[in-house]
Order: sequence, then C-alpha cells, then structure tokens
Amino acid sequence: MSDKKDGSPRLADHRCYGLMVAAAYGVVSITITLFNKAIFNYYEFKFPLTLFVAQMIFSLIFVTILKFGFPKQYGFPGPEVAMARKLWPMAMGWWVYGVSGVIALKYLNVPMFSAFRRFTTIIVMFGEYRLYGTRPPADQRNAVIVMSAGAAMAGLSDITFSLPGYCWVITCAISTALYLLFISKLGRESGLNDLGLLFYNNLLALPFMLASLLLSGELPLVMQYKFLHTLDFQVFFLVSAMQAFFLNFLIFLCTRVNSPLITSVTGTVKDLVTNGLGMTLFGDFPFLPLNISSIAVCFLGSVWYSKLRYDASNRPKLPSADDKATEMEAGRAAEQLSLEDTRRLHEQEGMMQEVQLKQQQQHVFQQQKQQQHKIEEEMPPQQPASTNMYMSGGVG
Repeated sequence: MSDKKDGSPRLADHRCYGLMVAAAYGVVSITITLFNKAIFNYYEFKFPLTLFVAQMIFSLIFVTILKFGFPKQYGFPGPEVAMARKLWPMAMGWWVYGVSGVIALKYLNVPMFSAFRRFTTIIVMFGEYRLYGTRPPADQRNAVIVMSAGAAMAGLSDITFSLPGYCWVITCAISTALYLLFISKLGRESGLNDLGLLFYNNLLALPFMLASLLLSGELPLVMQYKFLHTLDFQVFFLVSAMQAFFLNFLIFLCTRVNSPLITSVTGTVKDLVTNGLGMTLFGDFPFLPLNISSIAVCFLGSVWYSKLRYDASNRPKLPSADDKATEMEAGRAAEQLSLEDTRRLHEQEGMMQEVQLKQQQQHVFQQQKQQQHKIEEEMPPQQPASTNMYMSGGVG
C-alpha cells in the first residue's frame, strides 16, 4: 500500500520497479555511447572537449536542482573547502577518464572501444591489492585474464589500426580504474552520497576542463562548424550532454534500489547490445573472423566474471585465518572488558554498602538523641539539696 495521503500508488511501490531502474540504466548507458559516436562520426563534430564541458555543466545544473529542490532525498553538505581538498584526486581521475574516453571514440569503433575498456578490471584488481591487500579468487583472476586477452586479440586483429585511439583508450582504462579506487577510498572517508561525489567531481574538474578547452583551440572552430545551427544536430548534442548526468544518477539509483551486483550484470548485458549496434550502425567495424572472435572472447570473459561474482555473493562466507584471529582478539578483549566491568561493579557495590551503613548509623544516632530528649522532658525538675535539708529540719 502507498503511504501517500491521496491513496494513489507510487512508482517505487511497483513490484517491477527495480527491473525498470536497471533497464533505464542500461538504456541510457547504451544511448550515450551511441549518441557520442553519432556526433563524432555522422555529424563529423571533431570537438570532444566542447561536448565534455557541456556534459559537466548539465551535470552540475541537475545535481544542484536535486540538492536544493529535494534536500531530504538528495541533499548533501557543501561546497566546503576542506571537503574539496580531500576529494580533488578523485576529481582529477574523473577529468582524465572523461576526456580520454570522449577522445578515444573519435578514433575507435564502439566494439573495439568496449573491448579495450576491459583492461580497467585488471587494473582495479591490482590497485585493490596494493591499497588493501585484497586478492580475488583464482577463478575470478582467470576470468579477468580472459577478458584482457580478448582485448589484446582485438587490438592485434584490428585492420583499422589507430595508435592515438589505442593510447587514449588505455589512458581511459587506467584513469577509470584510478577513479573507481578513489571512489572506494575517498568516498567512504568523506561520508557523501553519490550525488555529492558527482557534484564535487564536476565542480573541481570544471576549471581544468575549461582550461583544456581554451588551450585546444576548439572554440573558434566550433563557432564555424557547419551543422552548428542545424536542429537535428542540436538535439543530438543536447541529449548527449544531458545523458552524462542521467547515466551517473541511474548508476546510483540502480545500486541503491537493487545491488552493486545487479548494476555490474546490467553493464555486461549493455556491452553486448552496444557492440552489436556499433557493428551495424556506423559502418566502421571490419567483419573479419579474427576480429569478431576476439570481441566474443572478451565478452565471454565478462559473462564468466559476472557469474563468478554472482556465485560468490550467494555462497556463505567461510571465516579466514585473519577473521579467526580477529575473532579471538575480540574475545580476549571482551573477556578483559568483562573482568574490568566486574571489578568496577564490586567497587561500586562496596561504596554503596558503606554509604548505606553510614546512613543507618546516622539514623540510629538521631533516634537515640530524640529518645533522650523525650525522657528529659518527662522528668520533674529537682530542687537543690541544701534547701531540702533546711526545710526538713524546720518541720521537725
């Protein structure tokens, strides 16, 4: 039942709400890649920094509207100088990740771009091992190796060889991994929600992005672009600029409504659809057996990895040696704490008994004093001894 006063049902109460959110994330993730590729290839808009600045500005606008329009659901503190200093490495990773990804799509077809992005996972695994000492199971490592091998095969079999495209997509994979590692570390330390992190990312990276745009010399060329005042190009450009925010927002919403695993699986399915559409829509993918098989190996490695993560999430966690040592240490600490608490309790009981004994002694003393005073009041006054003797003698 809905809790709204007018009794009308809410969308969030629908039994398929989680599925609809995951589907929305997948659709937006697919369309933003295809829209970016259409802008660069079909409309020949060779100005990726301009597009990325537009995406950042729209993201800041939408996040600000949600922050002040719906403070209970999406509010977060800021902007604060101390928080900005803490989060600036993450913003730099976000900046490099976004710029390199947009530029890489200028040189590579969509399937090749998606295949090389698989290197991100193996870089994240190495980073987590260096930072936290965590290492995934052997089967998950093998799945990641298969993904990376497929990506390497795709690069070697790509007859549309583009060294700048490979350099930019590898930069994108590295910066994406660093960005995810920064989110894991700095996101927990900051205490911000995902919208707060998105706000600081764009706010801190925007000055660097604007400087890059000015130094690139794109702006004068953009003003001379032949389709600048064409309505269909303006629609494509506007949708692409707006989708960057909605993609990040739906990642946050899908993770919160469903789970991080569902978000990851949705991303894997999305890549399959993106690759299929990219092969057929833009005409820049060579249909060669080795090319297609390398993309298939990369995708199968992704499916294998997602399945292993799913199985691991449903498997009961067995205590490791570190967990047992931690548990024993916690038990000793609890035992020590219990002994300390017992000693303090005995001390408190002794103090309370001493106070009660003093109170009883004071009470007995007061009762004795009151009885003595009552006896003295009831006794008749006595006369001096000399007077009695004189009176006795006189009578005789």
